Amino acid sequence: MVVKIGLAACVLHSLEILSVARASGFDFLVLDMEHTHVTLEEVAQMSIAGLESGFPIQIRVPHPRSEALTRAVDCGAQTLIVPHVDSVEDALWVADKVRFPPVGRRSIPSPVAVTGFRPVPVGDLTARSEAHLKVTVMIESKEALSAISEIAAVDGIDTLMIGMNDFLASIGHLTAPRHPDVRAAFARVAQAAHAHGKTFAVIGVPEDLIGPYALANGAAEIVVTNEINLLFDASVRCVNNTRSLIAGAGVAHSG
Repeated sequence: MVVKIGLAACVLHSLEILSVARASGFDFLVLDMEHTHVTLEEVAQMSIAGLESGFPIQIRVPHPRSEALTRAVDCGAQTLIVPHVDSVEDALWVADKVRFPPVGRRSIPSPVAVTGFRPVPVGDLTARSEAHLKVTVMIESKEALSAISEIAAVDGIDTLMIGMNDFLASIGHLTAPRHPDVRAAFARVAQAAHAHGKTFAVIGVPEDLIGPYALANGAAEIVVTNEINLLFDASVRCVNNTRSLIAGAGVAHSG
């Protein structure tokens, strides 16, 4: 099994972060609209840059009923991540909005990014768009867990992704991520995904739990961190190391 590693861009979402993610060895970049001020213009720019450079860009929209669903897809999102899909009705709504007939009822747009904006026959446009797009729904609640088999069975959905923090909060174990019920819940979601031919993915899983919660359950995609966490961790380490060197040299510093 090939496992792909992703970086989430939450605060720094100019085009440079794509280059940094790619050069660092990540396999894809998640641009987050749910918790940030990312605009559709930035979604379009990043998606087109990803298409032209061959580096996958995944777009997380604000919520299942967001107007950004179809617009992000039209802008060229290679993977659409939809948070808080809590029911089969939510999953059906998403598939209906972003998939062309016969699976859904997505409106047929004018030339789109996936064709290089070249006008093509409508049959080619829809076929290429469908082949290009993957749809990920996030499982983040006890309600979604209860309906997981039905959600996993929805046509037009490709991936089930657990968003760990909200998921733990909803099932009553926010401060106990190692609780046996959490391990069982992860396994249940993964089993439903595999049973229906879907990919299993995770985001927000601590490094020491990636093995038992992601890899042991056959996760094919792991969003391991975001750019601010990386920057902060590296900044603190750099400052502390440098202060240790200064102290060791017997030199005063301003901190």
